[in-house]
Amino acid sequence: MRLFIIFLITPIIALTQTSFKGIIINSKTKAGVSFATVGLIKENIGTNADEEGRFTLTSGNRKQNDTLLISCVGYETLKTPADNLSSNISIPLNEQESKLAEVIISAKNNWTFATLNDFSNCGNNYVGSNGYQTQLAQHFQASTDNSYLTEIKICRMSLSIFDPEKTIFRIRIYDMDTKTKAPSSDLCDEVIEVKTKSKFINLNLEKYKINIPNKDFFVAIEWLKIPYNENKTKTKLNGKEFEYIHYTPSIGWTDTMNEKMEAWMLDYRNVWHPMFKMPHNKTSISISATIKY
Repeated sequence: MRLFIIFLITPIIALTQTSFKGIIINSKTKAGVSFATVGLIKENIGTNADEEGRFTLTSGNRKQNDTLLISCVGYETLKTPADNLSSNISIPLNEQESKLAEVIISAKNNWTFATLNDFSNCGNNYVGSNGYQTQLAQHFQASTDNSYLTEIKICRMSLSIFDPEKTIFRIRIYDMDTKTKAPSSDLCDEVIEVKTKSKFINLNLEKYKINIPNKDFFVAIEWLKIPYNENKTKTKLNGKEFEYIHYTPSIGWTDTMNEKMEAWMLDYRNVWHPMFKMPHNKTSISISATIKY
């Protein structure tokens, strides 16, 4: 049995580099913003802040003509010219005013439940991050508008029984842009964070009261490019030894075959793209969503 892990192409880093160091803080409380995403738009590289909001981002360009993009769930996305930044900078983020209406779920006794993109196992193909992608999303289509997301199931790579692969990641829920068909606005503005060693992850989301207003929506894995999630692998190429770094979790592909690719990736330019075609026309990743209506 062969195991395949798919990563997107890693940009080549030049010998001349520039490092940005700083801390992302809440503009009101001055507390660090945990795991905020920090990226350079033109160079399409980035990282995550640590639990205290501190980050280091290394650029391949000595002279900067780029824009730093900083984002985190629950905060307004910030763009700022990179050449204006000094070392050990403090960058405040404003809390985002919630555009989500308060959800009141009626005491209904005859809910209909449906599990979308149901799967039984991960198979042997996985998609992971080498640190140059920020999110991986699965598209779902409900049979009706105005449903509620109650549970998701995820299958990820964790091979060792005695020392299973550890990971921390976040879950994002998105509406669909009707023009681009890509993920658009957040449908949950709360942090949904998972820390686990399990291969199969079942998350009950009832407490978040996530309303799915339209039939089409996305559930995404947000990778955290932090040391806790870092895995290093050494390999030889043309007689030279190289070290590759990838970040957990790696998510399985299902055997689902559709005409259109259902899995999407987000880069550091904050642009969504459909995944490339997989062998045997696999189009969906192993994330299932249970809704009620």
